[in-house]
Amino acid sequence: MPVLKTMHRLYVARELLEFSVAFYEAIQDLRCERRLSFEPMGIEVAVVGSFILLAGSDEALAPVRHIQAALVVDALDAYAQRLRELGATFLGETHENAAGRHMTVRHPDGLVVEYFEPVKSAAA
Repeated sequence: MPVLKTMHRLYVARELLEFSVAFYEAIQDLRCERRLSFEPMGIEVAVVGSFILLAGSDEALAPVRHIQAALVVDALDAYAQRLRELGATFLGETHENAAGRHMTVRHPDGLVVEYFEPVKSAAA
């Protein structure tokens, strides 16, 4: 049940997204691997290495700004069980989309983390 990747969530104004993507590409010598648009929420997302950049207005970002990190895991249900045993608080239900399943959890020390299990490809 390993953590596959640890990611930092950064919140930026929409007009700074391209600058921020270029900066994080340059410091990690990587290209942006994924761009997502959540139009109904008014949020654009870019994934660059170990950073998730979320761009939007202050109002659009307010509902998600409390999430401080993301952990990509191979077995979300197993992590949910372990987190319950360790006293974590679940902030809402598990959600599923085309990319995978995710849940938001507050650790006992107050850190708020999104746990994400990507969709397994048919070849896996």
